[in-house]
Amino acid sequence: MSSVDMNLLKKLRDTSFAPLKDCKEALVESNGDFDAAMEWLKKKWASQAAKKADRETNEGIVKVVNDNNRVVGIKVACETDFVTKNDLFIDLTNRLLEEVKKYDKDFSSLDQVDENTKQSWDALVHETVGKIGENIKLDDAFIRTENAFVYTHPGDKIVAVVYYKSLSDNAEEVAKNIALQIAAMNPEYLSMDTVPADKVSQAKEAISAEVAASGKPAEIIEKIVAGRLDKEFSDFVLLEQSAIWDDSKKVKDFAQGNLEIADFQRFAI
Repeated sequence: MSSVDMNLLKKLRDTSFAPLKDCKEALVESNGDFDAAMEWLKKKWASQAAKKADRETNEGIVKVVNDNNRVVGIKVACETDFVTKNDLFIDLTNRLLEEVKKYDKDFSSLDQVDENTKQSWDALVHETVGKIGENIKLDDAFIRTENAFVYTHPGDKIVAVVYYKSLSDNAEEVAKNIALQIAAMNPEYLSMDTVPADKVSQAKEAISAEVAASGKPAEIIEKIVAGRLDKEFSDFVLLEQSAIWDDSKKVKDFAQGNLEIADFQRFAI
């Protein structure tokens, strides 16, 4: 095919958003067949994505939504923060989120998703890589069926999720405040009961050895160790943290009687 139908070229450009040069080449290679040209572009995008796959992707955005008592989240990574403002990238994240919503099983990581489904999601990513020219990947995703409050921090870089059982009419408001706490303070554990026993033991041994040198009576040392241990873990145990909206109380003081927290999640890029 020596010449290109300009109307067909415009249609392919408007449909694919691919560079004009690529659209022209696709039509030439496919002898003016529109569908074949689209397939040609998809193969080129996949090839370009493979070549860029080793580039670091330290930027991106996260999207998490409540969808009929299902919490659905995706993390889409890219090379530069500039690309996260690109309309094509934003459209990709929205399309991916809609596709992930269609998955009919809960999962906590992409490793638990069947290969055919992952390939269909990756195909959407490859299209955008071909159009933008930067490495992009679906870095993580999850679906969890459970009552939850979802808080998205401005900028779409951090999302905090509180999974809870309501115990009062104030439960949702308290859950919102706790989600803000999680976003700001990045706790590692929900409660002291969920901290690994070996981590508690190591901390206790280190504090005990330090306090023992004071020569104080054993019962006093025991109280000092307990106090120091509580203080040390209060920084990264959610329920033991001072509430950011009222630092005179701990998070657990607000949770009590209002909601029972089953779990929490901080999903961030």
